[in-house]
Amino acid sequence: MTISPFDRSDIAARPGSRYRAIADALRDAVKMGSLTPGTKLPPLRDLAYELGVTVGTVSRAYALAATRGEVAGEVGRGTYVLGGGTHARNGTGVGSAAFLTLPDATEAAMKAALAPPAGQTEIAGAAMTALLAEEPERDRPSPFNTYLAPGGEARHRQSAADWLAHDSFAPKAEELLLCSGTQQAILTAILSATEPGDLILTEELTYHAMVQQAALMGRRVAPVDIDAEGLVPEALERAAREQNPAALFVVPTLQNPTSAIMSEGRRQRIAEIARAGGFAIIEDDIYGKLVADRPLPLAHFAPDITFLATSLAKSVGCGLRVGFLKPPPALFERARAIQHGQGQTVPPLMADLATRLIETGDAATIRNRIAAEMATRHDMTARTLRGQRMTAHPASLYVWIELPESWRAHALVEAARARGIAIAAGEDFMVGRTDRASRHVRLAIGQPQTRDELQRGLDTIAALLSESHIGIAAPA
Repeated sequence: MTISPFDRSDIAARPGSRYRAIADALRDAVKMGSLTPGTKLPPLRDLAYELGVTVGTVSRAYALAATRGEVAGEVGRGTYVLGGGTHARNGTGVGSAAFLTLPDATEAAMKAALAPPAGQTEIAGAAMTALLAEEPERDRPSPFNTYLAPGGEARHRQSAADWLAHDSFAPKAEELLLCSGTQQAILTAILSATEPGDLILTEELTYHAMVQQAALMGRRVAPVDIDAEGLVPEALERAAREQNPAALFVVPTLQNPTSAIMSEGRRQRIAEIARAGGFAIIEDDIYGKLVADRPLPLAHFAPDITFLATSLAKSVGCGLRVGFLKPPPALFERARAIQHGQGQTVPPLMADLATRLIETGDAATIRNRIAAEMATRHDMTARTLRGQRMTAHPASLYVWIELPESWRAHALVEAARARGIAIAAGEDFMVGRTDRASRHVRLAIGQPQTRDELQRGLDTIAALLSESHIGIAAPA
């Protein structure tokens, strides 16, 4: 049953933009119980007519409500009330437990943006053996019998500074914090830069674990337009003026899922807009090390307002769980205290291992092997999916595919799953309710453990794309 909780005079009386007034009225209705989970909301055109606004205004209102975890839209079915942040607690997007569960990936897993095998086991194993052999001779507690100091020891942070140095960007050891992966670095940045109820802007397609983190911490998230180069400065400026954000979350290098790389000029412009708007930047640079000729990070142009978050996950190995955070100097101690309060310090043995891999050059060796392997895998993908509309970068761990008219994302994902292939739908990356990605999928071509596995997956996707989703049955 479709129910409208909106009153035209109430919407007109609320301050601010019309789309936010509609979204706030919806939130109030959910809190008061007049809208219960499962209630179907009016179609865009019907509600726009009822309230005397444009269809775009209603679309933005529903999108904002979706980022708050209050509604969910399904193509062909409409928009339904979730209630009480259900989406934030039980999300299925990137970063959720459901997303990373691959029970049906019997032929090829191409869903998670993981680096391919590149000798990590052998190299890290040898480094670990050497570390343990040296331990009895070191004048310090065993890594098995101590906790890491909040933010890491000086030697850990110095190796991190060496690893992050790029061109004229040269962070100092005392400016960095070791984290349990990039996710902890991002969460620490969110808690340091914002307060409950604050708004975080982000790309309209983005890393959804951040969206879930923000929602769980009581922050709101709203989308900003992107193009072939990533975040659009004019759209950011407009959103900042209209919505008064506290922070911006952005992936400027190998944007996830489109692989876009923001130019240096645009990075400078984004930094200027953020500084003028008085909001912080949370820069996710987890893929930056994969690109040899990458532009300077946003943290170089706006060090006073930027939290740079990254890790060794994509460039060395995700199993290390060693990340790095460079907060703005004025918020360094706040960030360290927040990180310590989370109780998730990096295991000392992993910190020592990461430091050794960086110091010996083994981390760089693994990174170079990953880059070479990904170049080969992109060649395989381009050859097998010839004729398809794809966006990618030779260093990216994934490709972004625009589907032919005969397919929609979830239909292809389900058809692939029936054949043992796990891929990600474009909707998994959407912020709010938008149709931008309803005909896109992301193939994580770095995840397959072998090239043969990758080829099986690509062959299956190629065969499906040459068909129509109508009448395709699961294999016997």
